[in-house]
Amino acid sequence: MNEAIIKLHRAKLVPAVFSFIFGIALIIARKSAMDVAIKIAAAMLMLGGVGCLLMYFFGPVNHESPQLGIGLAMAAVGVLGWFISETLVDLFPGIAGITLLLNGMSNLFILRSPEEQTQNWVVILISAVMVVAGFLILLQPAAIADALMIYIGISYILNGILDLLLMHLAKDALLKSFPPQE
Repeated sequence: MNEAIIKLHRAKLVPAVFSFIFGIALIIARKSAMDVAIKIAAAMLMLGGVGCLLMYFFGPVNHESPQLGIGLAMAAVGVLGWFISETLVDLFPGIAGITLLLNGMSNLFILRSPEEQTQNWVVILISAVMVVAGFLILLQPAAIADALMIYIGISYILNGILDLLLMHLAKDALLKSFPPQE
């Protein structure tokens, strides 16, 4: 039973603390924290690409598999992301705005007939909100970037708090299910 509690702590405590710290960093130093997050993602892509390449050359795969191309592409995107991370931080709100705008519009275009439109009013409403949000982000990307980083920071802090709370509740449930032996 103690082993289950130890596993629970390992699974929840470290991610909760990192989530909390990353959330605070995003609120305090928005641009720097986002740059670090992009560099971490770039490093992960590079490592994943190298892993694919190693599996291609030394693993039990057929050398005609797409792993070579995937590995090269992942490593290249990771290296590029590493060196242009500050530019990606600046482009992030614009990319998010364009993505929301296009995704909302494509969702609306799916509903062409009047019957589909009356039955799917929730899809229409959410798609319209996505279009408006994307347009607003494109109008004021710098202001939206700050607000978005604060929102993401608060979300990470709440995620860390929730993980700690869930860990405590699960520990209590384990102790109730399996009382300590005397």
